Amino acid sequence: MISIVFIISTIENIKYAIVSLGVYIVLTCIYRVYFHPLSSYPGPVSYKLSGWPLLWQAYTGDRHIHHLLDHKKYGSVVRISPNALSFNTASALHTIYAPRPANTRKGEWYKTFDIAAGTYSSFTETDREKHAAKRRWVGPIFSSESLKLNEEKVLRIIEQFCETLEFGRDGAKEKVGGWGEKWNASEMSTYLGFDIMGALVFGSEFGTVEKEIDRPLANSVLPASMLMYWISYLPPAYLVRPLLRTRLFEALGGKSVTDNNRLIDYGAMQVQLQQSQAKTERNTNSQRVDFLSRLVKTEDKKTGWHPSAADLGTESLNLINAGADPFSGVLAGAIFYLVHNPNALRRATQEARSTFLSPSEIVNGPALNGCAYLYAVIEETLRRTAPVPSHLPRIVLEGGMEIDGIHIPAGTTVGVPMYALHNDPTHFPAPFTFLPERWIESPSNPASSIALARRAFCPFSIGSRMCSGRNLAYLQLKLTLAHLLWRFDLRLAPDESGRGGGRPGMGVGRERPDEFQMWDALGFGRDGPMVQVRVAHV
Repeated sequence: MISIVFIISTIENIKYAIVSLGVYIVLTCIYRVYFHPLSSYPGPVSYKLSGWPLLWQAYTGDRHIHHLLDHKKYGSVVRISPNALSFNTASALHTIYAPRPANTRKGEWYKTFDIAAGTYSSFTETDREKHAAKRRWVGPIFSSESLKLNEEKVLRIIEQFCETLEFGRDGAKEKVGGWGEKWNASEMSTYLGFDIMGALVFGSEFGTVEKEIDRPLANSVLPASMLMYWISYLPPAYLVRPLLRTRLFEALGGKSVTDNNRLIDYGAMQVQLQQSQAKTERNTNSQRVDFLSRLVKTEDKKTGWHPSAADLGTESLNLINAGADPFSGVLAGAIFYLVHNPNALRRATQEARSTFLSPSEIVNGPALNGCAYLYAVIEETLRRTAPVPSHLPRIVLEGGMEIDGIHIPAGTTVGVPMYALHNDPTHFPAPFTFLPERWIESPSNPASSIALARRAFCPFSIGSRMCSGRNLAYLQLKLTLAHLLWRFDLRLAPDESGRGGGRPGMGVGRERPDEFQMWDALGFGRDGPMVQVRVAHV
């Protein structure tokens, strides 16, 4: 039998452990609030005590809204977790992200996104030398030459997209002059983006725009990204990462985890296929131009680094995710803001129809690039719906650094939230008004005002970590919007005119009906607007 002495001793030890834990928690809280190197910076006490509030914001998709509200309340610098500062100034943006090399690096946060795949992509790689090698490896696929070789694929899929809108899902064409069936711009733009990137990255015809049966894989991209996003903010994320590819995590995480693993498996399968085809092509004159085919045959010329199968799989999924979802979200945002702003819609439509005589003329070139108002619509949409609304975090390295005249100690996580900065009235007067004219020089909007806005405009990051696919995203947006506006009249579906916008009861910061609602992630969740089109008489 267990002796009474042993039982009493065990109970006493448990008491001591509980008391010790309580004392540790109290002392930690006192230290973080009053004696921590960041204790002097303003912010809610809950942020100073723990990283759990940040996790909750990431989980709910409201993080970008909290950043905006926090900066309005506390000023340009806010302590958002025990060891992290948020800056909301253009000068901080250029200090943290632009210099090469800034005294910062990407932190552990990035490792969550690709760890299940076994290696890191050009986006998630934190080692500077490895990142530079991967950027040099990936860079050529986004060259002007590469985009020109692949433009026909993009145009063909945009044509299919427009035909689907014109004829409807059942293939029955609406009568000329009549409004077609309503469609969800967020959903259809997701399928368009997935089809385009599938063709560009894998050379595959996904066909999700036309066929509902092929849409499950496309529908898994954003949920998988949102799952990894909030997991990355778990204070003990380093304990969770090794579990991401296990059956246990699939059982606990449900469909989102299964979707993420399915994407990884699909990428690995495509790599095996491309590697096999590359061997066959060596003995033929066949030359594929899709991105993965080129990456399979390429190495970093400076270091001689050659990608493994895991590198190829991870990078191909990075290209799909980074290419499809931001484009899709911004396209849905552009449609939302156009149908909610009749003057902007009218002006953009007139420009497209007066510039091109037929859809066959809408290709990349001087005419498309000369559509100044269309470009302004895209810029203003990117301001309102930045592909990553919150921070891309950086860790300050040994020796610290100065940001906005403040010395920041080593080990501090710093960043600039794009949604908050893009709605700063210092750089963008009437920030919650959709105003493409703010990007066009005029007597009432001089070049100096545009330059001031440009300094705080950062939809694709800046510096050496700027999004590699930036030019591709602009090309996709210009081509798609020009085709839509030339071919169709657009309007909100009368019975669902509020979908996609804010409304009272959605939460603090989501009350504006004319603001396209985003749910923050790496990318952003969205729904709507519900739109109808009718064939235009051009």
